[in-house]
Amino acid sequence: MDEGRQRRTYAVLALVTGILGMAGGGTLAAIGVWVAFVEPAYLDRASRLLLGGWGAAGLIGIAGWLWLSGCYLRHGRDGLRASGRWAWAALWLGMLASVPVVGMAVWHATESPLGLVLLLAGPPMALPAARLVQLRRTRGS
Repeated sequence: MDEGRQRRTYAVLALVTGILGMAGGGTLAAIGVWVAFVEPAYLDRASRLLLGGWGAAGLIGIAGWLWLSGCYLRHGRDGLRASGRWAWAALWLGMLASVPVVGMAVWHATESPLGLVLLLAGPPMALPAARLVQLRRTRGS
């Protein structure tokens, strides 16, 4: 498959799954940062640091994904290879932040199937993120 077609395929994947994960995960991450640092009366210090750090990791991951997606869609694989380490580190930080969301969804799903709605908050971004990693590591045509 030529690179132009791969870029279009990635754009569709990013629109379908990435935007959904970014909207859900970004909203929850922003609420976590807000509650932890702007409205700290609700939590003790350890809880504020945990919730704020988790939310910040999610927001940093979203920023890294947006940056890498933009680099790939504009410059192709060369753009991904030329991206700095900070963008890849941000992407991995966001992926690590989404792992507890999967655990919480499974835990809540044991009580009610509505707990699976949490899977829409961040984890769908794993598909386009994994595709970016794969595109960076393989040779282009």
